[in-house]
This record gives sequence, structure tokens and C-alpha cells, in this order.
Amino acid sequence: MFFDVVEHLDPTGEVMVARLPQSGSGDFTTGSQLVVQENQIAIFYRDGQMADQFKAGRYTLTTQNLPVLKTLTKIVFKGKAPFRAYVYFVNLKTFIDLGWGTPNRILYRDETFKMGVNLGAFGTWSVKITDHIRFLNTIVGTQGLQDTPAIEEFLRKIIASRFAGVLAGIQTSVYDLPGKYDALGAKLKQATAPEFSQYGLDLVDIAVVNISLPEEVQQRIDERSRLDMYDSGDIAKAQGLAIADALPEAAANPGGAAGAGIGAGMGIGAGIGFGQVVANNLGQNIVGQQSGAVPPPPIVQWYAYADGSQLGPMTASQLAAAIQAGQVNAKTPVWKQGMADWTAAGQVQELAATFGAAPPPPPPPPPK
Repeated sequence: MFFDVVEHLDPTGEVMVARLPQSGSGDFTTGSQLVVQENQIAIFYRDGQMADQFKAGRYTLTTQNLPVLKTLTKIVFKGKAPFRAYVYFVNLKTFIDLGWGTPNRILYRDETFKMGVNLGAFGTWSVKITDHIRFLNTIVGTQGLQDTPAIEEFLRKIIASRFAGVLAGIQTSVYDLPGKYDALGAKLKQATAPEFSQYGLDLVDIAVVNISLPEEVQQRIDERSRLDMYDSGDIAKAQGLAIADALPEAAANPGGAAGAGIGAGMGIGAGIGFGQVVANNLGQNIVGQQSGAVPPPPIVQWYAYADGSQLGPMTASQLAAAIQAGQVNAKTPVWKQGMADWTAAGQVQELAATFGAAPPPPPPPPPK
């Protein structure tokens, strides 16, 4: 079969390179019509060597525009000279809004948490083929890639690899990373563009759209953000009101959820006493603010992770109540600000004594 019309139509405009025929060599003849679309360039190959190339336009193949034919055997078939070859159509447009992402999470040393945080990221990029000969020799020839998705996947791996190094070079907190997306994108382009260039490609643009955190880290950030909305006085007032609201329910139903949290742990009387302490502290805070006195230190906030859910924030007294109620035991992970990571409650020095205390022996039975 002879190709009378040689062209590649791409209605999507998203094909980077197309080969005619898809494998091996095809039968062409002088006098065949070659049609090259806008933003395309056609390159003929014979025996693995480039024969000639054509920009956008319509051509009739002759020995004048295909000099390689002059070296072929002068065979004439119905007035035409047949020859075997293959042709690549390369799309020279700018491919925009391509996606990239990290296939695996990247371990990042966070300055706020003082620990490693596994981060994932994704973004967009744009690319243009600027040296089609180098592109064909390296990507298509050396790498053996002709399918557009395979080419994009090869380039995405380069971007993800370079992003890991760029991210490691920015020492900051995950709190501040969203404000550094532009800087990360600029550094990523600077690190990736030279490697794209060796494949005949121009990395036109690249952007970091999002850096995602593990769910547990995001939850901790959300909790801290809520706490940052209030000062110590607001937090103490909210705790006092919460206890005051819970006391009537605990007194009426000591076996219920409220009673288990307050009545069973501290006893109703202790709960009232704690509420009174909070109320007194609130009064002192107000007087201190009016008189210009130094406010009391902030209340330590405790968190515990028990039965698949997080408890807290809790004050030290509320944590003690949870321990007495059996909601927190020596193996329960706990955390407060200043601790490097979650730690079993029995291994925290200030809580160890709570679990070490043994109850006194039961009283003797009453005399009969």
C-alpha cells in the first residue's frame, strides 16, 4: 500500500509526537502529497537516518525536496519512484495545564513540631518542544517513548524527584509552607529546566498548587489554630462555664456520661470545688487586668488518645479525673505543648505517681 497523502490530523491538539506508520517503514512515492498542520513539523527517516524535514504547509514529494531519493535505485512505477521510509509529526505548540504530583510522601523536618512530617504535593506545569531533533533522538529514540501519556509520565517523575530536593532546602514550618508556594515553584523550575533542556524541551512554567499533611498533623494544627483564637482568660472562662453546665446533669445522673467525666472522677463535691477555683481565678484575672498586675501563667492543656479518639484539651485536674474514671490508663498516649511526641501516660514523670498509688485495704466487716 502506497501513501498518496501523508498527514497526521490531531483534533485534540494534545499529541506530542506521531509516527507514520506506527512501526516499521511505509511505502511512499514521489508525487505523494505531504500535509503538515500548523504548529507541526514533519521529519522523514530512512534506514534510521533523517532524510528531510518540512514545516507547516502542503508539499508534493520530489527528489528536489527529498534529496535522499537521489541515492535510491531508479525504479519507476507508473511514473512514480517508490521508496520506503517513516515520518514523525512533532507538535511544536505549548502544552499547558499538565499535572504533576509526588508518588510517595516526602519526609520533611518541621521547625515547629521538631519532628519529621510526611508531606505530599501536586501542581501544574507547561512545556514546549524547542529542539525537535534532540527530542526525537533522546525521548523517542533513546527512551523509546512515542505515546504522549508515557512521555508525560517520564517528565513528571523528573519533576517529583527535583521537588524533594527543593523542599528539603526550605527550612520552615508546615504552618508557613502555603505562603512559600511561589518560591517553591520558582526553585523547582530552576532545578528542573536544565534537565528538560537536554531533551529538547523548554519548561515554560511550573507551579506548586498544594502541599498536603497527614491527617493527624492537620488535626493538631486545627486544634492549635482554635486555641490561638483565645487568650488564657478566655480559655479559663470557657472551661469554667463548661464545668458549671455539666454539674447539674452530673448530680442528677451520676452514672451517665457527664457523671463519669466529673462525678466518678472527682466526685460532685470536688467538681464544685474545681468550678469554684476556676471562678476565683477568673475574678482574680479581671481584678489583675484592671489593676495592671501580671496575669497568671496559662493553663496547661493536655490531650489523650484513647479507644481510637482524641480527648482534650484538658486541664491537669480534668486529666486526673479521666484517669480515675478509667478513661485514661498508664498505656494511653498523652501529649501537651513542649513534649516532642505522644507518650504513654505512665512514662510521663508528672503523671507516673497517679498510676503508682495503690488503694488502701478495705475496711473490716461490721460486727455482728
